[in-house]
Amino acid sequence: MDQGKKGEKLANEYLIGKGYGVLDINYFFKTETGRKIGEIDIIAKKGNVYVFIEVKTTVNHPNIDDYFRLERRVDKKKSDKIIITAQKWFLDKKIKTSNLKWQLDIIGVIISDTNDEDYKIIHLENVFEDKEF
Repeated sequence: MDQGKKGEKLANEYLIGKGYGVLDINYFFKTETGRKIGEIDIIAKKGNVYVFIEVKTTVNHPNIDDYFRLERRVDKKKSDKIIITAQKWFLDKKIKTSNLKWQLDIIGVIISDTNDEDYKIIHLENVFEDKEF
């Protein structure tokens, strides 16, 4: 299993352990011609809040704090793609977006470079509060 898929699997297990209901994994928004518009790693729900989650995975190394600042790893372009993809997901699932609660989260998974069973998870919740559908 590649590093990214392992991180997504660990993030999924983490979310379930925290009481989230996972609704979708690796949801892609593609045009009719097959051009990829965006992807959401994990779509979950906790209580009445829909949560769209970007997972970032890395292997631990000496300068991990400089390398792995999650808030820098999801820029405006990426967050805009996540929002567009989330809108498409709601349409596909026939869920009306008026009066519902949603947020964008980032989960960082840091896997040990010596033992991939040794890992750390960082969960930043509601990182783009000013975004609207």
